[in-house]
Amino acid sequence: MPDLMKHLAAYWHLWTVAAVLGLIALHYLVRFVIPALQLKNQLHAVNATLSQLASRPAETSIDLTPIHQDAQLNPALDHAWQAYARTLQAPWQSADNGPVGAARQRVSHLSSQFFAHMNTNADGGRLDLSAIEGLAQTDTQLASLWQEYNQAVETLQKLEANPRTHSGPWQASQYAEHHFTEQALVDSPLQTHFFSHIPGILTGVGIIGTFTGLIAGLIGFDVSNPQQVQNELSQLVQTVGHAFLVSALAITLAMVFTWLEKSLLTGRYRQVEQLQQHLDTIFAPHAGEQHLERLTLATEMQASLSLQILQQLRAAAPAPAKR
Repeated sequence: MPDLMKHLAAYWHLWTVAAVLGLIALHYLVRFVIPALQLKNQLHAVNATLSQLASRPAETSIDLTPIHQDAQLNPALDHAWQAYARTLQAPWQSADNGPVGAARQRVSHLSSQFFAHMNTNADGGRLDLSAIEGLAQTDTQLASLWQEYNQAVETLQKLEANPRTHSGPWQASQYAEHHFTEQALVDSPLQTHFFSHIPGILTGVGIIGTFTGLIAGLIGFDVSNPQQVQNELSQLVQTVGHAFLVSALAITLAMVFTWLEKSLLTGRYRQVEQLQQHLDTIFAPHAGEQHLERLTLATEMQASLSLQILQQLRAAAPAPAKR
C-alpha cells in the first residue's frame, strides 16, 4: 500500500490523464455507441415490416397499423411517420370498377327506378318532392324502392369512407426522403456533430499527458549533485516513457473511436436509405401534376353526379299546365 501511494504521488499527472481518457471513453460508449445500436434494432424492425409490405401484390390494400406500431419505438421515427402519413392518400377509383363503382351504379339505377315510379304515379301532375317519405308509405313498391335506395346510399358512403375498399394501394404526395432524413433520424438523436470531435479530443488529451510528463520530469531533474544524476536521469526516462505510453493509448483510442463512429453511422445511413426506398416502393409517390389531375377528376365526377340528379328531379316534376 505505501508503494502504491508513492507511485500515485510520483505519477499523479499521468493517472489524471488516464482517468480523463477513461471518462471520455465511458461517455462515448453510453451516449453514442449504445444508442446507435438501439437505433439499429429499431430501424431493422421497421425495415422488416416494410419489406414484407413491399413484397405484396401491387393492388393489395395496406394496413398502416404495423408501421405505426414499429415507428413508436423511436420518437424521431414516430414524428417523421406522423408527418409522412398525412401525405398518404387513397387513389380514386373508377366509377365502373371495384366495389365502390358497383355501389355507385346501384345507387344510380335505384334512383332512376324510384323517380320513374313516382312520375308514373303522378299521372302528369306536379310531384311534391318534400313529401317523398309520406308518398312511400301509401305505395308498397315505392316504399320498397325508397328503402333500397337509402340502403344503397348508406353502403356507398361506407365504402367511400373505408380506404380498404379501394382497388389500389395508398399513394404519397411526397417522397420519403423529405420526411425520413438522415439529419432527423440519425445525426440529431445521436449528436453526431459532437461525438465526431471525440477522437480529436482524445489526441489532444494524450498530447497534454505527454507534455505534462515531460514537464514533471524536467522539474524534478536535479543536476547539482553529480552522484544523483544517474538516478535522476533514470527517473526522467521512466517518466517520459510513461507519458509517451499514455499518449500512445490516447491516439489508439482516437483511431478506434473514429473507425467505430464511421462504421455505426454508415450502417444507420444505409438503414435510413433502405427505409426511404421501401416507403417509395410501397406508397408510389406521385408528382403535383398527378395530384391536380385527381382533384380535377373528383370535381368532374361530382359535377356529373349532380347534373344527373338534377335531370332526374326535372323529369319527375313536369311543368304546370298552361291556363
